[in-house]
Amino acid sequence: MPQYFRFTDPGYFDAMTPPEMRWSGAATREVMPGWDLGSVYMGDDLSDPEVPVASLLQIAPGDTLHRHAHDCFRVEVVVRGSITVPGGQTLVPGDVMVSRPGEFYGPHIAGPDGCLSVEIFSAARGVHPIGDPDAEDARSIETAKRVNEVIARLRADQAGR
Repeated sequence: MPQYFRFTDPGYFDAMTPPEMRWSGAATREVMPGWDLGSVYMGDDLSDPEVPVASLLQIAPGDTLHRHAHDCFRVEVVVRGSITVPGGQTLVPGDVMVSRPGEFYGPHIAGPDGCLSVEIFSAARGVHPIGDPDAEDARSIETAKRVNEVIARLRADQAGR
């Protein structure tokens, strides 16, 4: 039987995410207040690094998604709000962005109403961002470091349960 997740339901992002993977949304909320993340794994074996994943990412109004990459193919569709990409182009609902494994993109700046997008990852191994080693701004470097620390802590906490 299909599962349904309603955006207006409390806990929407966690509800769609398998319990053993909810640390990812918790890390997003901790590091970036006003953001949220939920992920649907398209397979039964969550340990399979090749299972495709669809994630919903909500970015707070005016916030910046720093330059990063993923270790898989990625397609992103803007669902609500807007996001401005390098070069000044603004993506709005229905617009699509595609990136290849290891291809850096960003920074992206959410519009005045924030941005909700669906990201489809070809493999679970590539869901988590790879920070740009050539980042020059201190905020990008500090955010990447903090994300990695929080993810490591939350994963360890979950493994210890």
